[in-house]
Amino acid sequence: MADLLEVRLHGEPVGWISRGSRRERIEFEWIDGYAPGLVTLTEAFGSVRPRAAVPAASNFFGGYALEGRQREQLTRRRGISDPADLYAMLREFGSSIAGAVTIVDPDATRRTEPRYEPVSDGEIFQRLRRAAADGDLGSDDQSRSMLAGLQPKLLLARFGGQWYLPRGRAHSTHILKPRLPGRPDGLAREHYGHALAVELGLAHYRTELVGNGARQYLVIERYDRIVQAETVTLIHQEDAAQALGLDWVDDHGKFQDADGPRDSRRPSAYRIAELLGSLRGQDRPVADFLRRLTFTVLLGDNDAHAKNLAIVHLPGRSVLADVYDAVPNLFHDGRIGYDLALAVDGSFDHRRISATHLIREAERWNALGAGEAERIVTATLADFAAALDHVAVPHGVPAAAAGQLAWNVERLQAGGEIGERPAGHRRRNRL
Repeated sequence: MADLLEVRLHGEPVGWISRGSRRERIEFEWIDGYAPGLVTLTEAFGSVRPRAAVPAASNFFGGYALEGRQREQLTRRRGISDPADLYAMLREFGSSIAGAVTIVDPDATRRTEPRYEPVSDGEIFQRLRRAAADGDLGSDDQSRSMLAGLQPKLLLARFGGQWYLPRGRAHSTHILKPRLPGRPDGLAREHYGHALAVELGLAHYRTELVGNGARQYLVIERYDRIVQAETVTLIHQEDAAQALGLDWVDDHGKFQDADGPRDSRRPSAYRIAELLGSLRGQDRPVADFLRRLTFTVLLGDNDAHAKNLAIVHLPGRSVLADVYDAVPNLFHDGRIGYDLALAVDGSFDHRRISATHLIREAERWNALGAGEAERIVTATLADFAAALDHVAVPHGVPAAAAGQLAWNVERLQAGGEIGERPAGHRRRNRL
């Protein structure tokens, strides 16, 4: 079985991974007699042939891999000479990744036996501090887990109020993010963005801010896990970058290119809507996408790229995942420009967006009924305005940032572009 990794979906074997001709490529072959089940593996390649196309398979599995500094740090620690060596990364860290895909090295089953080790609050903080300093997952050589994303984090499991380190192939249930010195209010902003998403029904998992000052961290419940007692059940998902077959190596490939907005190697709102319109099931993911695109604009989230939007594959149907990593990034000191990750009606500049732009963008998709785009945008504006009244602003979120959200929705409800909020502007009283 040398140089072959077994791919499982919900614990059932579906295929084999072998090395590709280049470090960043792998080959994927279905197991003999494989027939697609009720849960879709990926939208990137659907037909069951002996082998999947190498670029499609590589970008799908590479989409689960480490990114940026995490990739460099953790591959170096595990003795992987080339951080773009996808096969080596999947072999070392693929036992527990996002969703319900697991990758098993048949030659290392004993070494990766799943188990949980209790961890104290003090050790949690030490690992979070190390993750922040090193820019990685705060893990050690007993972990076989990874999670895409550039922000430092720690993957833990919680059972009965006790925290545990997942060892070997054991799965985490929560993501913990440390406070970063360069972004002291970042966790509070993310917590606030999530609370607003929950109020709008765009997210259903829980987050919690723990501690104060330099010892503060954000606890995020994983929406792709179901926990019963000490049993963790996986929910299958892939992000839009994987489903679109975007290059997994390019950390910028998840953003639409402002210099080439129609570049097929990059995402766009149109391409994502087209993808969502082809999903199995009776749900309305395109309508849901317009609702969260409107939410993204209102929140001022310039990091809502293709990897920050995911598809959950359930038996017989596929739906949009809960909103995650939704942060009002545009309203803080030291921001770089006003560009969004995806253009809206041709505009990347957040200040130039209006409700009309959102409606025209959605109408271009040709996937909604007559007048539906306007109804969705109008309703989302009203729901967001109400959410600002109902959701308490967490301590640490600057008043100016919270005030900007009120300005955004006021401007769009009045029919104008967002523009720039005047100094000293106060939110109007709502009847």
